[in-house]
Amino acid sequence: MDEDLTYFLRILKADAQEIMNLINSHFPEEHLLNHKKKIVHEQDYVLFPLTEDDIVRTKFTQLMDPEIKYEIITRKAEENPHYKPNTLFEALEGKIPKELNHLIPRSYDIIGSIAIIEFDKEETLYNQDLFPIKKIISLAIMEINRNVKSVYEKTSEVKGTFRLRELTLLAGIDKAITIHKENNCSFELDVKEVYFTPRLVFERKRISSLEYKENEVIIDLFAGVGPFSIQIANRHKVEIYAFDINEMAVAYLKKNIEQNDLIGTIYPFELNIADLLKSNNEIGQKLENNADRIIMNLPERSLKFLKVALFLLNPNGGILHLYQFCEKPNPTERGIQNLQKELAKYNWRIDELMTSKIVKAFSPKADLVVLDIKIKSIKKI
Repeated sequence: MDEDLTYFLRILKADAQEIMNLINSHFPEEHLLNHKKKIVHEQDYVLFPLTEDDIVRTKFTQLMDPEIKYEIITRKAEENPHYKPNTLFEALEGKIPKELNHLIPRSYDIIGSIAIIEFDKEETLYNQDLFPIKKIISLAIMEINRNVKSVYEKTSEVKGTFRLRELTLLAGIDKAITIHKENNCSFELDVKEVYFTPRLVFERKRISSLEYKENEVIIDLFAGVGPFSIQIANRHKVEIYAFDINEMAVAYLKKNIEQNDLIGTIYPFELNIADLLKSNNEIGQKLENNADRIIMNLPERSLKFLKVALFLLNPNGGILHLYQFCEKPNPTERGIQNLQKELAKYNWRIDELMTSKIVKAFSPKADLVVLDIKIKSIKKI
């Protein structure tokens, strides 16, 4: 077909709604209609511009009601001035070779005005020939997300005590500081200097929506820039002691405490939480056995710090929100077993299992699991 021509479906206007119902029900993912071109109205007929994909068009004609009269024709089309791609695949249609479509990521993170994208490292990381393709994909992300001003590629795994990863700019401005809005709160942060994931947005909303006692004492052991602490204090009159070992994270935590409208009170501390166990640590001595609730969002190592949590928690009973990476199958059951084994070492036990669930997939072999549990010491107090 001439490149200047477009396929059109020509039908009576009276049949248009029935055709649209057919398209919406049978082509939710496949893009039968070409939204880049204008729909044409001619007397009693309407002409819908169609995709150039022969397979999709053939599937459509096979589904058509034989009683509906239609034609598929070709003619020149006008550009649709209101067209805006809804998906990354739509935005990239015709911009990269079809044999490279597998490089288009199914998902990516948006943190404030920054998008962070991950490609298959084995195929792309050291292949300079693919950099132009990465650039095109990054520009398409900016096209469909108008608030995104920078696109970075993840070029390493999360590593180190601060859980950081290397980021390389692919498109836009090289500005790693942004303000991320989530659940009526805002968080200023530097994506290169602190750990933050937007993928826990619903989990943080869930935790902040729980019931809390007035003036409840909560300890957030791995607080980062404050996404859990601030969202809880935004909704509840509680006392939160928020710790992080990363100086930059605590600096942003302090800023975010000031910038958000909080009902509760947050006390931020830059500290290796293992130091809370030391006899000369004032805040550790103050909080010993006084916490009503503890949040432990360090899934790769949370159980290694369980001794700290038990030192702080009220031995007569308190709530633990514990995050772990657990292998499949049955990851939540594994998470419970892991915790029970560690609690037994310190003469504690599970008093009530409130929630156990998969938060999200982590890898082909493991999931991120959360346990909301009431635990208590079995020693005589």
